[in-house]
Amino acid sequence: MEKRFFSGRLKEYVWKENGNVVAMLSFGNTADHDKAGAFEIWRIYITSDFQGKGIGHNLIAFAEQAAKEEGYTEVVIWAFKNNLNAISFYRKHGYILEKEEYLGKPYLTMGVRLNKKI
Repeated sequence: MEKRFFSGRLKEYVWKENGNVVAMLSFGNTADHDKAGAFEIWRIYITSDFQGKGIGHNLIAFAEQAAKEEGYTEVVIWAFKNNLNAISFYRKHGYILEKEEYLGKPYLTMGVRLNKKI
């Protein structure tokens, strides 16, 4: 895992294989007003060729460990409601569907928030 950059409240990391970036992770304090003080995994992106190889598991474990080290007790993650693969992945890692909400611009779709006590 390589620290890429910190942009304000978010920390961004990339995962490389053979010198090529194949995944990205960003996390920090949530912007959700009803979850003030929670840790949020903002992005987990893995190129399609590297999905299903355990990288996502390593990324989520890394983020959860960072949350614990920073004193957080809860992690939240948002996903598009129609992204069933992502929702299934998060649920396999102990996340519980908590809320559904229209996301508005620029997304114009429904989203779901999942959470996990750590």
